[in-house]
Amino acid sequence: MQKILSNRLFIGFLLFFGCVNLFLNNGFISLWDQDEAAYAGFASVMRSTGNWVIPDFLWSDIHRKTPLHFWLIALSYGIFGENEFALRFPSALAVLLTWVSTFYLGRSVFGKERALLATLLVVASIFLVNLGKIAVTDALLTFFETVAVLALLNFLVHYRWYYNLLFWAAVSAGMLVKGPPILIVSAGTGGLLLLFHSSRWRLLMLHPWFFFPLALLPLWLWGRAAWLADNGVFITWLYDWYIAKRASGETVLGQWGPPGYFLLVFMLSFLPFTVFFPAALREIVRQIRGKLHNEQYLLLICWLAGGWWIYEIIPSKLPSYSLGAYAAVAFLLADIMLRIETEDFGTLRIGKGLFLFFSSLIALGLVIGSVLLLDTWGIAVASFTALVWSVLAGFSYRAYHQKNWEAGFRWGSLQVLVFVFLAWLLIIPSFEEPRGATKRIAEKIAQTSPNTVEVVFARPFYLPSLPFYVLQSGRKYRGLEEQEFEQVFGLYAQKKPTVIVFDKEKCDLFVARLDSQKQKMPRVEIIRGWVSDMGKLIEYKLVYNF
Repeated sequence: MQKILSNRLFIGFLLFFGCVNLFLNNGFISLWDQDEAAYAGFASVMRSTGNWVIPDFLWSDIHRKTPLHFWLIALSYGIFGENEFALRFPSALAVLLTWVSTFYLGRSVFGKERALLATLLVVASIFLVNLGKIAVTDALLTFFETVAVLALLNFLVHYRWYYNLLFWAAVSAGMLVKGPPILIVSAGTGGLLLLFHSSRWRLLMLHPWFFFPLALLPLWLWGRAAWLADNGVFITWLYDWYIAKRASGETVLGQWGPPGYFLLVFMLSFLPFTVFFPAALREIVRQIRGKLHNEQYLLLICWLAGGWWIYEIIPSKLPSYSLGAYAAVAFLLADIMLRIETEDFGTLRIGKGLFLFFSSLIALGLVIGSVLLLDTWGIAVASFTALVWSVLAGFSYRAYHQKNWEAGFRWGSLQVLVFVFLAWLLIIPSFEEPRGATKRIAEKIAQTSPNTVEVVFARPFYLPSLPFYVLQSGRKYRGLEEQEFEQVFGLYAQKKPTVIVFDKEKCDLFVARLDSQKQKMPRVEIIRGWVSDMGKLIEYKLVYNF
């Protein structure tokens, strides 16, 4: 791997290609329901109402969180305007900063070569770059978790005061992004180091009795303001939904997974380098049996335990939960790859088998998924992407089989970078029309009605992108609950200028009653689209009451 690490042209190409993928089409892909659209709405409402304390938006209650992510989106709106690119910019920037911090904070702990190779592995991995292209909280949280743990390890190894400040600053910011998760990875890692590291006394110099309350101060100030704003309703809900339910072992929204769930996540995330995964896991076992005399492995194992293994035993699971250990996995793989030419790892045959299996599975999934969900063009581009993916996987496998590890790394990196590029350039835009139905509804309303017309959602669609796009079109909106459906007939009878958004079932019911009462039939527009959370097509009907 030495040739790769000294090849500035290849490193520059990989980093440039990674950045291109990170920002590719971010301003042209419509909102993903539900989380991303909810966050877009929270930031928009904060800007328009001046209420920066309690996140609020139609059909978005369960997506409310601590507010830093929403504040950054609102700031981005102020710079770029309220659009999809601005919404996703903080997440994309967070991923870019995660790459930077992995190298600059990692090299003083694990060495320059391991830090550089680990950074390249993160850049050429599948999961993290895609997370940066969707405006959820996890990319920003991953950045702060990575900084927090690497600052902690640097403080333990080098005992510099500024690493202490950096650690607590990252913890403080992470708490404002998503609450407790950053405490799990930092306290879990620090607690194990306190038990097993020879310089454990240095951790006491973090002065947690002073700095931890100080780190919590921004969260407390925000929480107090939120409590005073609604007499504690939101804060009570936040505690129950995000802490009490999960701590009790209760699964939320079906987010369940068995032990080994995150092992699969990491193997797929670092897929071209899954070849080295069995060797890395075996090395962990060997180091633990040898009582962790290798200090760098002690640091890594404590990090993996605090950021990954603890989540394997928690019933509630989502792929993003263990991302606090993402860089740790990269450092672990980098260590094996740097030793691969001088040491014999007997598990490489298993790793090559896993690589072939998962690569074939993804190629097959692309083709089958496109046939089920996409039109002819979508099937064509998905099949082309699957073909390119398979060819590059074949080159990578051949290089690994010939023990040409540097060529295997090059082909594997290219395999992922091209796959992500084609996915966001061709595949995802190929089903933008059905998936972006809510955006087309708002555009149609803007084209066919004056700004004074109110938009009424005749049923709860639970797709926050719908009110967001209507809001961006300059219209006021109102969302009705199921039990309020009768109000639609009153609005129509009053001839109040409105555009009423139905689904097919509700619209048929509405029209049938008008027909039975011998009333004039309204003008109706039909828009068909895909409800992403439900995986099915829905027929929206716009009824013009003016």
